Amino acid sequence: MIEFKSPRSMYVATLGILGSLMAVFSFASIVIPTPLGSYDASSILIFAVAILYGPEIGLIVTVMGQLIGKGLLITYSGLPAVYIPGVVAVRGIEAYIVGYLGRRFKGSPYGEPFAMVTGVLWETGAFVLADFYLWTMLGGVLAGIAAISFTVWTFVDLIWVPLGIAAIFYVRAAFKAQYLDEELNLVDPPGQRGAFFFSLFLIMLSWGLIIFAGLTGLLYSPVFPPPPP
Repeated sequence: MIEFKSPRSMYVATLGILGSLMAVFSFASIVIPTPLGSYDASSILIFAVAILYGPEIGLIVTVMGQLIGKGLLITYSGLPAVYIPGVVAVRGIEAYIVGYLGRRFKGSPYGEPFAMVTGVLWETGAFVLADFYLWTMLGGVLAGIAAISFTVWTFVDLIWVPLGIAAIFYVRAAFKAQYLDEELNLVDPPGQRGAFFFSLFLIMLSWGLIIFAGLTGLLYSPVFPPPPP
């Protein structure tokens, strides 16, 4: 194992680099009609970070990167503001699920693919639930059903599972290490608990904002509404 004199510095640098990559991956999206809004390849990075660095770092990096990257994309593309807490609420938990199951079944050749598939199923189910709630509150049950007939296609993120496996294989071969949090001495460094619980707070706040948006409709308008004609 590589030893560092300052685990805190290495931890902060790791979060900064991985969070920046996550922001780029999530910002580089194809904007598509609502209720999906946009499509990106950040699932690959979510899978890789959650498994290689563990569920806690995976959650922190995903929340941080998605909040910045998707926040910028949604703000400047005119998509509904509620999509910002939506991606944080769903994908942060997805990263933790993937990381937790990947470590829970380590040693099994099917454990990590199973973790990724489970993460995509959670992502799909959570987005379907959120969109059904929001569109039902906005336009009734029929509007909710119509919305989730599109949202359910989130399961196409399964196409990123083979690429996630390939990325993890490449990184392990390059670093000659199974888990990078252990190799880089990032297991429970100073500050990790605070960052983790702050990320959990952002996830809970995001779910609260989704509920608030459904009740008021305020967050379902663009972040910057277009100027009046």
